Amino acid sequence: MKQEQLYKIALSIVVLLVFILIPVFIRNMYQIGVITIIMVNVLLAASLWLILTTGQVTLGHASFATIGGFMSAGMMTAYGMNSWLSLLIAVVTAGLVALVLGYITLRIKGIYFVIATLALGEFIKIVFGMWEHPFGGLAGLIDLPPPTPIAIPGFPVIQFTTNTDLYYLTLVFVVIGIIILYRLYAGPIGRVFRSIRQADELAESVGINIMRYKILAFVVACMLAGLAGVLYTYSTKYISPRVLGLPQSVYYLICVAVGGEASVVGPILGAIGLGVFAEVIRPVKEFEPIIFGFLLIAARLFFKSGLLGILQKIWQLCVQLKNRVISEHT
Repeated sequence: MKQEQLYKIALSIVVLLVFILIPVFIRNMYQIGVITIIMVNVLLAASLWLILTTGQVTLGHASFATIGGFMSAGMMTAYGMNSWLSLLIAVVTAGLVALVLGYITLRIKGIYFVIATLALGEFIKIVFGMWEHPFGGLAGLIDLPPPTPIAIPGFPVIQFTTNTDLYYLTLVFVVIGIIILYRLYAGPIGRVFRSIRQADELAESVGINIMRYKILAFVVACMLAGLAGVLYTYSTKYISPRVLGLPQSVYYLICVAVGGEASVVGPILGAIGLGVFAEVIRPVKEFEPIIFGFLLIAARLFFKSGLLGILQKIWQLCVQLKNRVISEHT
């Protein structure tokens, strides 16, 4: 195994340990709740990034989180369904909707696909707004129950009643989602995604079924978005058609742009960085869209590789400095 890969694995383990230990050092339940929502946004931004790797830009990604959140919450509140079964139904439903819509819309390219996803996102919001039972209509659903406890023979029952419990539950699912995205992109399928983004017609000319791979990326990303929507309802205990719409879809695009698109690490950095920044500027929250707009413009103009590119340059400088020191002492 190459030394660079070992460094990446070691860094990933360190970052994971930091997130595992956060509730040990941060006792403020409000702050734990904020970090939990940031992790949900990490999963949404990272899953959106997968669609972008095929050269498609969507403005309806948050709508699939809406599908997941509403399906899970509706099944739990109206029919008393086990939360884990409702989560599975929610994720599968988001994937099936993405399969149907992707088959129709992914044949469109450029700005036309963007407009189509925008319209589909608004349509999904309207549908849930009109559906009183079991989704609560425009008012949505409030006071949602916590996830069903997990009873393992011989072990204490695992409850999910506190912010800390929900934090660790969210962390587990987000890590699983990121691993899925990384493995998908790092393998042969990821190479196909990159070839489609760079030259889809050339890729098709050598026998690649570009529609199949575009739909694959779209469905996987939307299923993870549906999962993120479920995690969002667990944390906030609330879901409404107005909660996850166009502004949130634009926000996830900004996360990818600010973080960088070279790998899945980029949107993770972007979502964490913007999440922390949003808390810092909370006293002037009414200006948040303007500030984020300037951040997007700055990212496109001055550091197109994003935060990930900046960190990579810093790492390269450190490696060069280390090599120079070693050469001077030999």
